[in-house]
Amino acid sequence: MQGFIVALVLMVFSGVAPASSQEVEIVASGMAAIGSDRAAAIEEAVLDAKRNAVEQALGVLVDAEAMAQNFEVVWETIRTRSQGYVKRWELLGEPVWDTRNGLVRVKIRAVVSTADAVKDLWEIPEVYIALERPRIAVKLLSAETRQPESVSTAALVHALRVRGFDVADGSGESAEVLVTGTVRTEAGIRLGDQDAPYGLGKVVATQKAYADVRVVWADTGAVIVPPFRWEATGFSFNSNEEARREALQTLGRELVEESEAALGQRVLSAWVSQLQNGLRVRLIVRGADYQTLAQFSDKLRGIRGVVRVERERMEAGEGVVDAVVRLTPALFRRQLGRLQAGNKRVVIVRYSPSLIRLALR
Repeated sequence: MQGFIVALVLMVFSGVAPASSQEVEIVASGMAAIGSDRAAAIEEAVLDAKRNAVEQALGVLVDAEAMAQNFEVVWETIRTRSQGYVKRWELLGEPVWDTRNGLVRVKIRAVVSTADAVKDLWEIPEVYIALERPRIAVKLLSAETRQPESVSTAALVHALRVRGFDVADGSGESAEVLVTGTVRTEAGIRLGDQDAPYGLGKVVATQKAYADVRVVWADTGAVIVPPFRWEATGFSFNSNEEARREALQTLGRELVEESEAALGQRVLSAWVSQLQNGLRVRLIVRGADYQTLAQFSDKLRGIRGVVRVERERMEAGEGVVDAVVRLTPALFRRQLGRLQAGNKRVVIVRYSPSLIRLALR
């Protein structure tokens, strides 16, 4: 009987905000062997182009070096499901028939849903490792008191740890990523409420919990995931307060629960988007003057994958350079380590994905 009541409560009162989609446009080529059926050959070449489009869209996330021996397993997951990730596509120009080599080549423009792909990649631990296991801090506040909301925070921290995330313990540990936002609750059905639908107030209490959440880089405050709302329902056959706590616990848990994965999918989708469109990185250069900072910036612009240097300046005796980069953090650091400014070499002192401290020696 209780199971039936719970199902009825959820049917009447629950509702979850959908995860935002993330789509990117990719131009990709594909090829196939020419057989007796030219139409079938074109179809196979288009399928190859779609797979290549998906690989381009996700290649910045699935890093061969980071994934080592599991790289092929990850890519096989992507390849076998690539058709579902391509939402729209069009053929660019006519197929090119290379009869000498027995191949037909095509070029397409495809719109790839990275959000859909991330739902699959979310289950692969190596993807998180490729992000260099950024440590996460959680700071959820009560919307009413602006004080820490301990119930939803504890549930979210536990769920993140269960999913394999490295979470700061709150004792002053530094974190690269901050999950922050406000939480509030709202009464649904109170025990004893005679006006509740289907007479549910006689037996059950319900509460709704709402969270307005965003994810930022802890060191610079730059937004990783824009603000979004999540909600959950709690119920109790014993008390209104128990229903409230259940709603808060469910809220924190469902943000990263396998069946929902709202937060994880949004972070990974945002990560893919930032790497594709350019990740903003701040470089703090110790030991620089105006001349060497200019030389460093010129060398930085020469790195393939650095989209632009947005600003360079001296602050408190250190050089500060803001750059937009289409490279994974590990690859960008390797490139930085090869630079020289004048007769000084670049040494990386400390780093996070969005802030790198360097010294010129």
